[in-house]
Amino acid sequence: MKKSLCLFGAIALGVLFPQGHPYAYLIRYFIMVILFCSLLDLRVEVKSVLNPRLGTIIAMMMAIAGITAWISNWFSPKFALIAFMIAMAPTAAAAPVMTRFLEGRVDYVMASVVVTNTFSAIALPLVLPLLNPSEQTHINFIGLLNTLTVVLVPLAITQLIQHLTPQLVKTFAPVKGAGFYFWLAAIYLATAKATHFIEAESTSPGSVIIEIAGISLVLCALNFALGRWLGGYDWGQEMGQSLGQKNTLFSIWVCLTFLTPAIALGPTFYGVFQNVYNSYLLARKPQTQVGI
Repeated sequence: MKKSLCLFGAIALGVLFPQGHPYAYLIRYFIMVILFCSLLDLRVEVKSVLNPRLGTIIAMMMAIAGITAWISNWFSPKFALIAFMIAMAPTAAAAPVMTRFLEGRVDYVMASVVVTNTFSAIALPLVLPLLNPSEQTHINFIGLLNTLTVVLVPLAITQLIQHLTPQLVKTFAPVKGAGFYFWLAAIYLATAKATHFIEAESTSPGSVIIEIAGISLVLCALNFALGRWLGGYDWGQEMGQSLGQKNTLFSIWVCLTFLTPAIALGPTFYGVFQNVYNSYLLARKPQTQVGI
């Protein structure tokens, strides 16, 4: 719950004090630090990566992205892009931690982080020019390299440390908690950038922001519910977190890099809703244990 309050605080600061918007380019590097801190003591096993349920997660990401973008396009092409960016967001680096709190299979969710982040880093720079041909998006290897670098560099470094110099994992242990503060800083910068865009450049009415929030809320409920349903009794917790808890910072960065700050509002709202839901799960967990 405290982390959710900190999230709301970072968003409020971004809205009230958007002067930090010129430094939004730092979000990319903050994401790399966050992934490094999250993956530092989590070893990726080949068996987990090859789990066929991960294929289901990828398939559902693409299906939800296609269907919701198609429906949203009836109302506005901007809404279609927002729905697509939210649905194609990969599993958050915090999802394994949340799964550990909920006593689920951490190795599966960790594998989902690796597989879905790599998939999105490859797919988004290639697909976005097809969805948004009139804007600045275009297929180029530099864009693909940028998104892959954000995901693969921290992954490679942490796995090399674990395999070659495992004693360094304990050395870096005190800095793991720093990832949370980099996350808050990135949320502030993203919100500040979006706020500045709305105040200085956007001509959309305030009702559009409410509609964007509505799209984010519907997709958040759909992703968590569908993941739990697909996983059933045995895998519902893990697949719910893998499909529902999104790396919204990555999506926000992609929006700011390839699209516009207005599109980034979708993943920003989604981050709020998923944190509220996870706070609810954590709050009810002791009650569940007592009932058992």
